[in-house]
Amino acid sequence: MGTDVEPKGSLAEILPFESWERLSGESAAAFAAFCAFRDFGAERNIRRVVESWQQAALVKDETKRGRQYRLWRGWSAAFKWRERAADFDGYVDKLKQAEVRRTIEEQGTVDRAVLAKMLGVVGKKLDCMDPADLGQATLPVWVTTAIRLNRELLGLVDGKEKPDGAVDASGQINFISEFEGL
Repeated sequence: MGTDVEPKGSLAEILPFESWERLSGESAAAFAAFCAFRDFGAERNIRRVVESWQQAALVKDETKRGRQYRLWRGWSAAFKWRERAADFDGYVDKLKQAEVRRTIEEQGTVDRAVLAKMLGVVGKKLDCMDPADLGQATLPVWVTTAIRLNRELLGLVDGKEKPDGAVDASGQINFISEFEGL
Protein backbone atom coordinates (compact mmCIF):
# COMPACT_ATOMS: atom_id res chain seq x y z
CA MET A 1 0.00 0.00 0.00
CA GLY A 2 1.42 3.40 -0.97
CA THR A 3 1.42 6.62 1.00
CA ASP A 4 -1.31 8.15 -1.15
CA VAL A 5 -4.03 5.84 0.26
CA GLU A 6 -6.41 7.62 2.59
CA PRO A 7 -9.04 5.71 4.54
CA LYS A 8 -12.51 6.80 3.56
CA GLY A 9 -15.18 7.99 5.99
CA SER A 10 -15.61 10.40 8.82
CA LEU A 11 -13.11 10.75 11.66
CA ALA A 12 -15.52 8.79 13.92
CA GLU A 13 -15.36 5.91 11.43
CA ILE A 14 -11.60 6.18 11.13
CA LEU A 15 -11.05 6.37 14.91
CA PRO A 16 -13.65 4.10 16.52
CA PHE A 17 -13.57 3.27 20.24
CA GLU A 18 -10.85 0.67 19.69
CA SER A 19 -8.99 2.62 17.05
CA TRP A 20 -5.80 0.66 17.63
CA GLU A 21 -7.35 -2.33 15.86
CA ARG A 22 -6.68 -2.80 12.14
CA LEU A 23 -8.59 -0.23 10.10
CA SER A 24 -10.54 -0.90 6.95
CA GLY A 25 -8.21 -0.48 4.01
CA GLU A 26 -5.07 -0.85 6.15
CA SER A 27 -2.75 -3.51 4.73
CA ALA A 28 -1.20 -6.18 6.92
CA ALA A 29 2.20 -4.50 6.45
CA ALA A 30 0.85 -1.08 7.43
CA PHE A 31 -0.89 -2.55 10.47
CA ALA A 32 2.26 -4.43 11.54
CA ALA A 33 4.20 -1.18 11.24
CA PHE A 34 1.53 0.61 13.30
CA CYS A 35 1.73 -2.11 15.96
CA ALA A 36 5.50 -1.59 16.19
CA PHE A 37 4.87 2.16 16.55
CA ARG A 38 2.04 1.66 19.07
CA ASP A 39 4.06 -0.73 21.21
CA PHE A 40 7.22 1.41 21.21
CA GLY A 41 5.93 3.32 24.24
CA ALA A 42 6.03 6.88 25.44
CA GLU A 43 9.25 7.75 23.58
CA ARG A 44 7.78 6.67 20.24
CA ASN A 45 8.40 8.50 17.02
CA ILE A 46 8.45 7.12 13.52
CA ARG A 47 12.20 7.51 12.99
CA ARG A 48 13.09 5.64 16.21
CA VAL A 49 10.62 2.86 15.49
CA VAL A 50 11.83 2.43 11.90
CA GLU A 51 15.47 2.37 13.07
CA SER A 52 14.65 -0.21 15.74
CA TRP A 53 12.70 -2.28 13.22
CA GLN A 54 15.52 -2.08 10.69
CA GLN A 55 18.19 -3.03 13.24
CA ALA A 56 16.16 -6.12 14.15
CA ALA A 57 15.84 -6.99 10.44
CA LEU A 58 19.53 -6.16 9.84
CA VAL A 59 18.71 -3.65 7.06
CA LYS A 60 21.98 -2.00 6.09
CA ASP A 61 21.10 -0.41 2.75
CA GLU A 62 20.57 3.33 3.32
CA THR A 63 18.28 3.57 0.28
CA LYS A 64 15.98 0.90 1.68
CA ARG A 65 16.12 2.56 5.09
CA GLY A 66 15.01 5.91 3.64
CA ARG A 67 12.25 4.33 1.57
CA GLN A 68 10.90 2.47 4.57
CA TYR A 69 10.89 5.63 6.68
CA ARG A 70 8.96 7.54 3.98
CA LEU A 71 6.52 4.63 3.61
CA TRP A 72 5.88 4.47 7.36
CA ARG A 73 5.52 8.24 7.59
CA GLY A 74 2.87 8.06 4.86
CA TRP A 75 1.05 5.22 6.61
CA SER A 76 1.25 7.16 9.87
CA ALA A 77 -0.48 10.16 8.33
CA ALA A 78 -3.00 8.10 6.36
CA PHE A 79 -3.99 5.87 9.25
CA LYS A 80 -3.71 8.37 12.15
CA TRP A 81 -1.02 6.50 14.06
CA ARG A 82 -0.47 9.17 16.70
CA GLU A 83 -4.16 9.39 17.60
CA ARG A 84 -4.57 5.61 17.59
CA ALA A 85 -1.45 5.11 19.72
CA ALA A 86 -2.75 7.74 22.17
CA ASP A 87 -6.10 5.93 22.28
CA PHE A 88 -4.25 2.68 22.99
CA ASP A 89 -2.15 4.32 25.72
CA GLY A 90 -5.33 5.61 27.34
CA TYR A 91 -6.94 2.17 27.13
CA VAL A 92 -3.91 0.47 28.71
CA ASP A 93 -3.83 3.13 31.44
CA LYS A 94 -7.50 2.49 32.22
CA LEU A 95 -6.80 -1.24 32.45
CA LYS A 96 -3.95 -0.57 34.88
CA GLN A 97 -6.12 1.76 36.98
CA ALA A 98 -8.89 -0.85 37.09
CA GLU A 99 -6.39 -3.48 38.24
CA VAL A 100 -5.08 -1.17 40.97
CA ARG A 101 -8.66 -0.49 42.12
CA ARG A 102 -9.42 -4.23 42.20
CA THR A 103 -6.27 -4.88 44.21
CA ILE A 104 -7.13 -2.13 46.70
CA GLU A 105 -10.71 -3.40 47.05
CA GLU A 106 -9.54 -7.00 47.55
CA GLN A 107 -6.98 -5.92 50.12
CA GLY A 108 -9.64 -3.85 51.88
CA THR A 109 -11.85 -6.93 52.11
CA VAL A 110 -8.99 -8.94 53.61
CA ASP A 111 -8.11 -6.08 56.00
CA ARG A 112 -11.73 -5.76 57.18
CA ALA A 113 -11.95 -9.51 57.82
CA VAL A 114 -8.73 -9.46 59.86
CA LEU A 115 -9.90 -6.36 61.75
CA ALA A 116 -13.24 -8.00 62.56
CA LYS A 117 -11.43 -11.07 63.97
CA MET A 118 -9.05 -8.90 65.98
CA LEU A 119 -11.88 -6.79 67.39
CA GLY A 120 -13.77 -9.98 68.24
CA VAL A 121 -10.80 -11.26 70.23
CA VAL A 122 -10.36 -7.88 71.92
CA GLY A 123 -14.08 -7.79 72.77
CA LYS A 124 -13.91 -11.26 74.35
CA LYS A 125 -10.83 -10.23 76.35
CA LEU A 126 -12.55 -7.04 77.54
CA ASP A 127 -15.62 -9.03 78.61
CA CYS A 128 -13.42 -11.34 80.71
CA MET A 129 -11.33 -8.61 82.33
CA ASP A 130 -11.87 -7.29 85.79
CA PRO A 131 -11.72 -3.46 85.63
CA ALA A 132 -9.79 -3.52 88.89
CA ASP A 133 -6.93 -5.21 87.03
CA LEU A 134 -6.36 -2.05 85.00
CA GLY A 135 -3.30 -0.37 86.46
CA GLN A 136 -2.63 3.34 86.71
CA ALA A 137 -0.04 3.09 83.90
CA THR A 138 -2.47 1.29 81.55
CA LEU A 139 -5.60 3.38 82.10
CA PRO A 140 -4.45 6.58 80.33
CA VAL A 141 -3.25 4.59 77.33
CA TRP A 142 -6.69 2.96 77.06
CA VAL A 143 -8.48 6.28 77.46
CA THR A 144 -6.25 8.06 74.96
CA THR A 145 -6.61 5.23 72.46
CA ALA A 146 -10.40 5.13 72.85
CA ILE A 147 -10.71 8.90 72.37
CA ARG A 148 -8.35 8.89 69.36
CA LEU A 149 -10.19 6.00 67.70
CA ASN A 150 -13.56 7.66 68.35
CA ARG A 151 -12.33 10.91 66.76
CA GLU A 152 -11.00 8.98 63.74
CA LEU A 153 -14.30 7.15 63.30
CA LEU A 154 -16.18 10.46 63.47
CA GLY A 155 -13.82 11.96 60.90
CA LEU A 156 -12.58 14.64 63.29
CA VAL A 157 -8.93 13.65 62.77
CA ASP A 158 -7.16 11.69 60.06
CA GLY A 159 -5.31 9.25 62.32
CA LYS A 160 -1.91 10.84 61.72
CA GLU A 161 -1.98 13.11 64.76
CA LYS A 162 0.10 12.24 67.78
CA PRO A 163 -2.01 11.28 70.81
CA ASP A 164 -2.56 14.16 73.24
CA GLY A 165 -1.83 12.25 76.43
CA ALA A 166 0.47 9.48 77.53
CA VAL A 167 2.19 7.97 80.51
CA ASP A 168 5.44 9.69 81.42
CA ALA A 169 8.70 7.93 82.32
CA SER A 170 7.73 7.67 86.00
CA GLY A 171 4.46 5.92 85.13
CA GLN A 172 2.32 8.91 86.14
CA ILE A 173 -0.82 9.85 84.26
CA ASN A 174 -0.54 12.88 81.98
CA PHE A 175 -4.14 13.89 81.47
CA ILE A 176 -5.11 15.00 78.03
CA SER A 177 -6.81 18.36 77.73
CA GLU A 178 -10.33 16.87 77.74
CA PHE A 179 -9.80 15.56 81.31
CA GLU A 180 -8.09 18.56 82.89
CA GLY A 181 -9.92 19.82 85.92
CA LEU A 182 -11.78 16.57 86.68
